[in-house]
Amino acid sequence: MDEALGIRAGPLPRGVHALVEDEIAAGGGFVLAHLLARALGRRDEDPHDGGVEEGGGGHRRASPRVCLVCAEQDFAHHARVMGKLGRNLRADVSSGALAVVDALTTPFAWCANPGRASGPSRAKMTGGVEAHTRRADASGLDGARDLFRDIARALGGDHDDDDDDDDTAGAVVVVFDSLNALADGEPTAADADRAVPSLLASVSSLRRGSTAIVALAHRDACPTDGRGWLDAARRRADVVVSCRALTTGHAADVHGRVSAEHRTGRMATTATNGSAAPRRVDARFRLTELGPKVTRVHA
Repeated sequence: MDEALGIRAGPLPRGVHALVEDEIAAGGGFVLAHLLARALGRRDEDPHDGGVEEGGGGHRRASPRVCLVCAEQDFAHHARVMGKLGRNLRADVSSGALAVVDALTTPFAWCANPGRASGPSRAKMTGGVEAHTRRADASGLDGARDLFRDIARALGGDHDDDDDDDDTAGAVVVVFDSLNALADGEPTAADADRAVPSLLASVSSLRRGSTAIVALAHRDACPTDGRGWLDAARRRADVVVSCRALTTGHAADVHGRVSAEHRTGRMATTATNGSAAPRRVDARFRLTELGPKVTRVHA
C-alpha cells in the first residue's frame, strides 16, 4: 500500500499528521489499520518488548508507543481487524506498547454528567486544550479537555523517553478511529469546530510537539454547515489519504479509489532520480480476505 500511494516506508515521522477521509460507500478503515500497524512497528524489532504474548509475562515498556482512541468502534472490533492483518493488539496492550482510550462506552464528562462542568472544583481543572484556542477560552471544551487528559495519562504523561531528535526515529502516535464521533459528541456544530481542532493541537503538543496523529474522518457524514473541524484537520495534515467510491458503479475487481495528497512531503517517498515526488498519487483498491490490494493508477 505504501508504495502504491507514494508513502515512504519505515517508522512514522515524529509530529506528522495523517488524515484518512472516506465515504459510506468506500470505507477507509483498511488505511487506518495499515497506519496503526506501521505505528506499532514490528514486535521483533522493539528492544523494549519482552516478547509478551496474550496472557503471558515478560517485560513491559515504560510507556506506550501508540494510543488508540476508540470513539466509533470498540477495542474488540479493532483487535479482530488487526488480527486479519497478522497483528495481535491484545499482546501489544499486554506488552505496554499500545494504550487504549475508550471514548465510546465511557463518554466525555459533560455527556455522562452535564452538571459536572460547573462549580469551583471544575475551575481548578482547567488547562490543556484551551491553550490552543484563539483567546484561551475554555468554555465549551470540557469534553475535549477530559479526552486530552485521558490520552496524556494513557501515554504516561507529557515526557520524553529519549532525547533523540531524529525525524526518522519512531514517533509516539495517537490514532483516532473517528473524528466524526468526537464532533457528534459536542452540543453544537460550533462547539465541534472549536473542540476537535483544539484537541488535535493539544495532543500533537505532547512530548515537546513530537507526537504524531493518525485520524479517520467520514467526509460525507458531515453536514454542509458542520465541516469546520474537518477543514481544520485537513490544514494540519501532512498527508491526506482519501477513499472514494467508483463513479461508474460496482466493478468485480475494484472496490473504490484511494489517493494520497502529500501536502508537506514529510510522508512522501523520495524519487531515486532526484526529481520531486508527486504531490498527489492516485490508486485503486480491492478488499480481499487476505487484506487490501492497492494498485497505483499511472497517468
